[in-house]
Amino acid sequence: MSLTIAKRIEKDIIKDICQVLFGAFFLAMFAKIYIPLFFTPVPIILQNSIAISYGFFLGSKKGSFATLLFLFLGAMGLPFFAGGNFGMQYLLGTTGGYILSYFISCFVVGKIFQKNQDLSQRKIGLTILLGHLIVLFGGALWLSFFLGLKKAILLGIVPFIATDIFKSIVIAKLIQLKNSYF
Repeated sequence: MSLTIAKRIEKDIIKDICQVLFGAFFLAMFAKIYIPLFFTPVPIILQNSIAISYGFFLGSKKGSFATLLFLFLGAMGLPFFAGGNFGMQYLLGTTGGYILSYFISCFVVGKIFQKNQDLSQRKIGLTILLGHLIVLFGGALWLSFFLGLKKAILLGIVPFIATDIFKSIVIAKLIQLKNSYF
């Protein structure tokens, strides 16, 4: 009996480690998909949306570990950040606040989903949007050290509101699709 329980725990640990590793590398695969904007140092990316969705798909703990591993490996030199960038210098640059906010938004979104299992489509969308707002405001706060607060808001939040609303709607639809079939 105890041997069976030990094997089950071992399988669960291996499964969790694989999910975290896969999550970090899956997030990194989207480094090449970005749209640079000529008027701001911050590109339009999908990585923030994927990191936020980990809060739902992996939960707050595993999703946070996956984003932390992503941050660590990118800081250590793997080309995990937008445009294939990497290193501590990039992480401490103008877009570093956005990247560091992935962890916080994933954790918050994951906790909301764990506490409220039966969310409506609208509440799911608003929760995902909250995750995007956490990334936007965390990134703009960091960007303000380089550009000043007013410019950081104009160049680091305003251009991304529409795309983040759209990405939140798409993720909410994917979550609804997952809930209805799985």
